[in-house]
Amino acid sequence: MLLGLYLGTAWLPAPFFAVFLGLVLLPALWEWGQLMGLRRAAEQAVWTLGFAAILMLTLFMVSRSSVAGTDLDVAGQSLGTSVSSINEMALTMLMAIATLFWFWVFWTIRQYPSGQHRWQQRWKIGALGVLCLLPTWLGLYYLKMIESSGVLVFVLVALVSVVDIGAYFSGRKWGNRRLAPALSPKKSWAGFWGGLASCVALSALLLAWLHSRQPLSIDLWALLMCLAVLLAVLSVVGDLFESMLKRHRGIKDSGRSLPGHGGVLDRIDSLMAATPVFVLALILLRAMPEVL
Repeated sequence: MLLGLYLGTAWLPAPFFAVFLGLVLLPALWEWGQLMGLRRAAEQAVWTLGFAAILMLTLFMVSRSSVAGTDLDVAGQSLGTSVSSINEMALTMLMAIATLFWFWVFWTIRQYPSGQHRWQQRWKIGALGVLCLLPTWLGLYYLKMIESSGVLVFVLVALVSVVDIGAYFSGRKWGNRRLAPALSPKKSWAGFWGGLASCVALSALLLAWLHSRQPLSIDLWALLMCLAVLLAVLSVVGDLFESMLKRHRGIKDSGRSLPGHGGVLDRIDSLMAATPVFVLALILLRAMPEVL
């Protein structure tokens, strides 16, 4: 699923990529409606149209007509083009809110099951869906806009994917102590540390490659390695959050969109949590070129 997401970015122009993301998120919206307990097609249609209206309103809020962007230059290469249609201040605020939301999710899953009363109402689960899916769509679209080849989307997808891969193999080998038995009995602390180590290792390799092309400051190394750790942790949080919602609804998979793999949400749960902080960090780096 995530590989397909990257392949879609490699050649599609940004506007078509936005449509591609919409097609990916449509089944995710339907599945979120099921997490809300929507059973009838009319209810699902209202939910989908409501989300579309919120998306259009948000796009209007973060759009502007003709303000030049600032390229991010790393290792002697520009990682970005002019972002003339994005109000980065508004986008920064949105991504900051989404990042804070995922910190709230971290606190919420630690309280499970005692804190279910805070979020189990249908409209609240719908609001949680907006906070998960909307920043993901906007964040990935922004990454495509500032780097048309899709390398930034690829880096994000690769870091999230390697967390899952590392967690799977280390969990199978050493996974005796459960990470969150009330939410996902198969997840272990060994898997968590394995996923985190894999993400940090891949980040170090990417930074070493960049450093070989143009020396990076110690400050930038430290910032990006801290970002890698945060991405790994949030990837696990996203996975556990979806598990919490599925357990609340009494279902094993979010859907059957991907035979043998569950639903779309089962494939992008970690990406939803990692995207806002990745995009927020990139925006801040673009605003502080002296750090590079």
